[in-house]
Amino acid sequence: MSSITLHNIEDSLYALLKQKARKEGKSLNRTIQELLTESVGLKRKAEKSGRKKDIYTELCGAMNREELKIMKEAEKEFEVIEEKDWK
Repeated sequence: MSSITLHNIEDSLYALLKQKARKEGKSLNRTIQELLTESVGLKRKAEKSGRKKDIYTELCGAMNREELKIMKEAEKEFEVIEEKDWK
């Protein structure tokens, strides 16, 4: 395999690449490899993960670990049963 080095990457582009990598739980290098592979048509986006997406994920999306943590924290208040509400 070959290697390449990119120079003069705009800060905004670099930040977006890092954000995408973090959101997907991948390295920056892996993220850039996948983007390049997709952009030249060697792999379709759906094939990238090596698995077929289920209909729910395709329609509704999926959460990353940080989003899941935030949601679980927000749901905690629903676990409290107020006895006065059931009288």
